[in-house]
Amino acid sequence: MNKPRRKQFAFTLIELLVVTAIIGVLAAILFPIMASARAAARRTTCITQLRQIGLGLAMYRQDWEVFPPRLSTLVPTEVSDPRIFVCPSDRQRGIHDGNERLEGKLFLATGVSYDYVPRWKAAVDLGWWTPGPTFGQGKWDDLTPIADCQWHWAGTFNANWSDNAVGARGWQMVLTAGGSVRKIRVEEPLSLFTPDRYR
Repeated sequence: MNKPRRKQFAFTLIELLVVTAIIGVLAAILFPIMASARAAARRTTCITQLRQIGLGLAMYRQDWEVFPPRLSTLVPTEVSDPRIFVCPSDRQRGIHDGNERLEGKLFLATGVSYDYVPRWKAAVDLGWWTPGPTFGQGKWDDLTPIADCQWHWAGTFNANWSDNAVGARGWQMVLTAGGSVRKIRVEEPLSLFTPDRYR
């Protein structure tokens, strides 16, 4: 007696190609969405860190009646965790040679990703801050930029950067002297900046 043969199922070449094409289309749709979600998460972390730095600056100012000479001065008294100074979008994790404006590893071994605007020659030249060691109240009081993050549009550190980069596109996060975090377009010239350009 012959046993009935089981029917075997197999995919044809065309069916495999259709499935592969569908997976390729789905991947092409999902990868940019996931990259965008990761960038949004990094921005959110950066904003949170800038707010914590703003609280540290406010405490320092309350104690000493001036802003600190540099951002890393806040460690360890006003800011206990130095990792707060490293933006998650900074590929070098704050480890740059550094200068007065963007300290990098100049004063803090763990690095600093954020610019300290009162130490920036362009900001002093434009009258946003008076020259150090005391920087004054700032041109727009609590709305004057005091720290910022360029890493959401910039991929590398440029020690000589003095104005918004030609052809740059994107947003830069700005911590104001009052402790709020705003954003501005990087393609707008610094000389035209006023607080009404915040978003």
